[in-house]
Amino acid sequence: MRARVIEVLLLVAALTFAITCSALAAQEEEAPIINTGDETAPAITTPAPTPGWLERDTLTGDWGGVRPWLKEHYGITLMPRFTQFYQGLSAGQGEHGFIYGGKVDLLFNADLSKLGFWNGLSLTVHTEYNFGRDHNGRGGTIALVNTALYFPGMEGKYAFDLSSVYFGQTFDDSVSLLFGKINMIDISAARPFAGGAGIDSFWNIVFVAPPSGTVPPYLFGALLSVRTKPATFGLWVYDPDDMVNKACLDKSFAHGVTIRGTVDFPVTIAGRSGHQGFVALYSTQPGTDLSSLREMLVPPWPTSIGLKNERHYFAYTFDQYLYQSKENPREGFGLFGQFGISEGNPNRLYWSGHVGVGGTGLIPGRSRDNWGVGYYYAAPSPDLKDSLTRILRIRDEKGGEIFYNFAVTPWLTLGADLQVIKPSLANNTAIFSGLRTVIRF
Repeated sequence: MRARVIEVLLLVAALTFAITCSALAAQEEEAPIINTGDETAPAITTPAPTPGWLERDTLTGDWGGVRPWLKEHYGITLMPRFTQFYQGLSAGQGEHGFIYGGKVDLLFNADLSKLGFWNGLSLTVHTEYNFGRDHNGRGGTIALVNTALYFPGMEGKYAFDLSSVYFGQTFDDSVSLLFGKINMIDISAARPFAGGAGIDSFWNIVFVAPPSGTVPPYLFGALLSVRTKPATFGLWVYDPDDMVNKACLDKSFAHGVTIRGTVDFPVTIAGRSGHQGFVALYSTQPGTDLSSLREMLVPPWPTSIGLKNERHYFAYTFDQYLYQSKENPREGFGLFGQFGISEGNPNRLYWSGHVGVGGTGLIPGRSRDNWGVGYYYAAPSPDLKDSLTRILRIRDEKGGEIFYNFAVTPWLTLGADLQVIKPSLANNTAIFSGLRTVIRF
């Protein structure tokens, strides 16, 4: 697997280098000759003014014209990013203090129709590398307090992964299909007022990509979306096993299949846009019968534990603008939330819900800043609680988070975050605070 990953990276690097050299060579060609009547002279063109380094969207700009040239001629977009975290545990169970961690990632997207394939076909590759340390799992919390640093991992070979390698196909403006290894944190990043992949918005996974116990963070499968005027319908068919640090075809569907259906309705209230949606999921993935665990703790000890061969999950989601600027539709704020429930066995999470307010701008001169406040409640499986009550007390967990991202420049963001959590696995309230910087190259 590791050798295969290195080969893929070398191939992508070689292709990018070759295309870049071709673009630079094309830029160095002589200007066209025009006839001025009595002599010939090179055409004189006035280049469009380029924004200064404090105004452009990326630190490195358009790479001397190479970036737009790659997109126009080859449909290739490269988006490098560097994110740093300095987060501390100031109250609660565990070692207190601040620790440093970071993530380097590159998103590669290619419009394959410009490379000789049919219209609507695209390729997306996302590479991620984490380093340093994180506070996930500390303080007795079951919810991740730093989503970006948990996936794909933090140590050794697990710190790097090709989290997405998938093809996309659009059939028209209303139908699209994704197929391959897909980073679901990226898919959830577009959620209004939340999402953000743990980099552009909230840090806690409940608000970044609400856990259900039925959707792995990286999955292998197909995601179909059909948009109609009354609603958008989705159908996902995927391998229930987690694909973090795994090849796409590494024993795929060895433990069943999961089918997930969604319907999302656009809702307008008082002229302000929003959505309300429903999720229904069925999986044949087997799992431990959590109620049988209590037998493992009482003699005579059984030689095996029970299994359950089905999982179900249902959820309701919503988002609704409360205010939206007419001059800049991206500036405004609104409500968001979700409530999800499963049978609680074999799924270790019985039900969970969260609600929050998030927005962009609203402060004069700060139209690029974004902020959010959220609260969540998570109830682990009652069967799991009862089975482990002799050795471990598991409580419902509840917590809140508030963050503010200050856009220093379009390519540099400095954010502050505070989380206060009454943890599931400890008595004392845990308090996490941190700083985050994001640089887009």
